[in-house]
Amino acid sequence: MSVEYTLRDDVAVITLNRPEVFNSINQSLTDGLVAAFDRAAGEARAAVLTGAGKAFCAGADLSDLLGEYEAGGPDLNKTISERFNPAVEAVLGAEMPVIAAVNGAAAGAGMGLALACDIRVMAESAFFMSAFINVALIPDTGSAWFLPQMVGVSRAMEITMSGRRVSADEAFALGLAVEVVPDPVEAAVTRATAMADGPRRAYVETRKIIHRAAADGLEDTVAREAVVQGILGSQPAHREGMTAFVEKRRPDFRSTE
Repeated sequence: MSVEYTLRDDVAVITLNRPEVFNSINQSLTDGLVAAFDRAAGEARAAVLTGAGKAFCAGADLSDLLGEYEAGGPDLNKTISERFNPAVEAVLGAEMPVIAAVNGAAAGAGMGLALACDIRVMAESAFFMSAFINVALIPDTGSAWFLPQMVGVSRAMEITMSGRRVSADEAFALGLAVEVVPDPVEAAVTRATAMADGPRRAYVETRKIIHRAAADGLEDTVAREAVVQGILGSQPAHREGMTAFVEKRRPDFRSTE
């Protein structure tokens, strides 16, 4: 199987499982990733995305495209639309928090996939690499949007135009990772388990509004905040959270769903 799925309590651990090719993305892996997040929507409250073996994801599986190059070149527009974009959309569209456990190299499209997650925990030996410039291409799989939002335009330009490695320690310093640990999967599961007890709908709406705020202006954002806050403020989860605050206890959000 190109993607493995394990349920640990309420946390779906989704593992890219093509270690022999450093979990590079082919159509089978994308289809498996989409299916895994579809499954998680019905039985999990948080998800962890990681890779098997030494890499998180090395990007595109170029072996699939070699024949097309020999025939005059692949239709990269079609390839991105059918293979890479559905993978990143599966992460972005998840109805739960998603944490990337970056266990090794996250390069090219693999970097985009990691950046699409809400939080990144990295192994000490892991690294990011845009890599596209090395084959005369631009960043794709969302990288051209995520990276400048996270590190600023100037730093994003330097990282993408140099095609260099960004170590785990540098990623932490830049804010691309929240921690660097020996075992990123266990660290990510610990974080995801804590989130699984939280208000699921509020997490989903937080993901949406923060991503949209990065593209919209302040006026649009504050207007949308008011609308969404009005909806969430009428929900049982908010009432439970406020009651628990007053009673100085931990809220039980699960009881409200």
